Amino acid sequence: MKNWKAIGSSRFAVVGALLLVGMLWGSSFPLVAVAAPTLGAVGTTHGRFIVAALVLALITASSRSTWRAVGHRFPAFLLLAALNVAGPLTLVATAIVGLNSSTASILNATTPMFTVFVAAFWLRQKITWRKLSGVAIGIVGVSVLVGGIPSAIDSRAMLAIGASLTAALLYAVGGVYARKSFQDTPPLTLALGQQLAAVALLVPVSAVAPPPGPITVGPLIAVVALGLGATAGGYLVYFWIIRQAGPVAASAVTLLVPISASAIGVLWLNEPVTFALVGGLVIILAGVGLLLDLPPTRDPLRRVAPDRAASADKRPVSG
Repeated sequence: MKNWKAIGSSRFAVVGALLLVGMLWGSSFPLVAVAAPTLGAVGTTHGRFIVAALVLALITASSRSTWRAVGHRFPAFLLLAALNVAGPLTLVATAIVGLNSSTASILNATTPMFTVFVAAFWLRQKITWRKLSGVAIGIVGVSVLVGGIPSAIDSRAMLAIGASLTAALLYAVGGVYARKSFQDTPPLTLALGQQLAAVALLVPVSAVAPPPGPITVGPLIAVVALGLGATAGGYLVYFWIIRQAGPVAASAVTLLVPISASAIGVLWLNEPVTFALVGGLVIILAGVGLLLDLPPTRDPLRRVAPDRAASADKRPVSG
């Protein structure tokens, strides 16, 4: 069991998972920009949770153990949902309406900075110069990629910036809470419990914050895409990263999010491939590499060595 965990938590597997989640969550920013003006920040967020919960419920319909686990710990899932999705995603949608998707993604990239300090306080993880350098380099890369925050900022924009930074802090606390309280919970159970709890939390909020405009087909399609990809799929992979590599490494995904937004612009909107795009990509990946604190990939021919050594010492192998 330990050997398979070592293989699964290799640097290549985690980096690949980070890239996947970065793509899914990056695509969510333009989708929110399409849906939120019509459905509102709360309606967009609640809608994506409903879609994600339905998808995950169908996937786990035959798994009684999964549903029992969710029911047994539902109060804890309510707290997780408030910190990790319901609160921050509603704030992010509010920020996108007040700013734009690029600026909101820049501010979202401050999550690793918050996570480093939250993990140090809550999990007693050491703050190293490598992690601090990774956060700083990553934020510089994001700024290079999307051009930085606009210089002209009014009161509405300031409120949106505050919402984005608060969301980043909630993401940090939520990621650490997931690692501390759901260490042995399978990612599918964690994703299902979180989405069901998020749907329940936003029912009373949606009742007092109805959609501001008439509902049309375009925003509904955007919400369905958000629920399927960024929410259901994205959080399944995200919880796997937290379980394998920890909350600081998982928070590094927020540095990759603007890459997806830029790729959408290049591939779908025929935007040019600029020096800022290429340079930002290189800088961001360098920052992510510094944030990852993972064991090196092991030689397949030597995988059995730890088990033999443990057997010789008459000590059980953890895992």
